This record gives sequence, structure tokens and C-alpha cells, in this order.
Amino acid sequence: MAGDLITSDYQMQLGTLLLGMGTAYEVDGNTGLAGWDDLPALDTSDVPRPAAPGDYPGTIYPAGRIITCQLSVHGDGPGHAANLAALRAATTATMFAAAETPLAVRLGGQILFSKIRCLQRVIPTGTNYAAGASAKCSLQFKATDPRRYGAVLSSATTAPPSTSGGITWPITWPITWGTGGSSTGTVNVVNSGDYPTPLMITIRGPLTMPAVYRQDTGAVLELNTVMVAGDVAVIDVLGDDVLMNGVSSKTLLSDRSAPVSSFLMPPGTTGIALRAAVTDPAASMAVAYYPAYL
Repeated sequence: MAGDLITSDYQMQLGTLLLGMGTAYEVDGNTGLAGWDDLPALDTSDVPRPAAPGDYPGTIYPAGRIITCQLSVHGDGPGHAANLAALRAATTATMFAAAETPLAVRLGGQILFSKIRCLQRVIPTGTNYAAGASAKCSLQFKATDPRRYGAVLSSATTAPPSTSGGITWPITWPITWGTGGSSTGTVNVVNSGDYPTPLMITIRGPLTMPAVYRQDTGAVLELNTVMVAGDVAVIDVLGDDVLMNGVSSKTLLSDRSAPVSSFLMPPGTTGIALRAAVTDPAASMAVAYYPAYL
């Protein structure tokens, strides 16, 4: 879990390296962390009104989040050199787009995290570099996804909708009534944050033409396929992809499907329903998500 090493406010965790209060990495009290609680840059599609003041309001999408951090690295002798080496290892550059590192920050008792890559690291190599005392350090990160997420992953699972119960015939006294419906085929996504959050939806067969519905908008993601027992479809909203048994398979989406990337759950509670042309009680849908904050 992101931030699992954090024990107090004003601590940060970069991958497995703990920074801030009580560590060898002192975060500057005034300008130590910038860009974390700020709104990121915004991309607007407003259009000027041709014969009137102002604009026609368009959509607003946040750009990637830039985060900067000012540190003082403390230690004596070999310990100081080891602390600097650990910081360099945690902030190395990466060539791969998917190799983002979780950066978790605790403020006001709340831990939030983003996935980041290091864009810049400045460690002046003065006389204190290896001798001990303190070394100043400046770091710059970029989170391509500007959202910050709560540290606890929420999940819910449902079988396809089914009903059972009623009276067993022939009637004998005393009458035994069955139970009501055993599955509604619906789960509730509770986004306790302040910004829409992406889902990870996992569907397990057997199902024919499985479809996932948003109950707030009626939008659907429908897979034009027959899933047998053992088949697993994963709808990755953030990654804008559909994987069938680990293979990218967006071509399975039917013509009436919404864009995968549009299945962002707003703050509050949203129902997500599993339906299919042919269902089986052994099938299931699991939904996983983090609360999201901007």
C-alpha cells in the first residue's frame, strides 16, 4: 500500500524511501513541497463569443501535475553517503512510460498518493557532500495523472442478477417461503474524494455478451463475445483498454459502448450493474478503485 511506512504528518514516502519528519531527509518548512495541494495546469476548450463579451464555456481537463521538493539530507561520515545514495536510487530517471513510482504524502492525518517520475534532481557537491553535516537537495516530479488518490483501495464483487424463492409445490402445511433475490448484479462505487476516479473492472465467465452499466448515466461497456469458464476480462479505465485473458482486446467492445475512458466515477455513490445476454451464477464482476482528489 502506498504510504505504508508513514507514521506521522509531514512525512512523505517515495517508493520505499521515507522522507520528512523523523528521517535523515528534512523537508524545508516553508517551500519544501510545492504543487501537491495546488490545482495543476488546466486545459480549457472555451470558445470566444463572436459578437458578445466573454466565452462559451467548454470542458476543462487538468494537465499533468508538477511537484517540487526541497530537502536537507543529514548524516555523518559513511551514513551520510549512504543516505545520499538511497536518495539517488529513489530518484533515478526511467526510460519507460509505465515505470511510475508512488509518492505518498500525509497532511492533516490524511495520506494521499500520486504516481510520479523524477524529472530533475539537484544535489550540490560541496565539501559536505560525503563528509557529513547536511546537503541541500532539490527534486522535481511529474504525475501524468494529476489526481491524488486515497491510500486505501476499495473493492466490491457481485454475481450476475438472479432470483430464487417462492412457494414449493405441492403446498404442505406449514408453508415454507423461499428467500428473495440472491443477487442484484449491482455494486455501489463510493468515491469519497472530490474528483472523478477511474475504475478497474474484472469480469469472469461464463457469460455471453457481458455488459457493464452506469446507473447514473445509463452508459454501457459491452463486450461482443462469449466468455467461457476461466475467461477473465479486465476493463482498465485509466489505461483506456480492455484485456481479455491478458491480451489487449478493445475491438470486442460493441458499437453501443461508451469510450472506456469515460467510466470515471464522480464524487458520491454510483451504481455499476453487470448484465449479459446469457448469465451463469458462477460468473462475477469485481470493481476496484481509490477515492480521487484534485
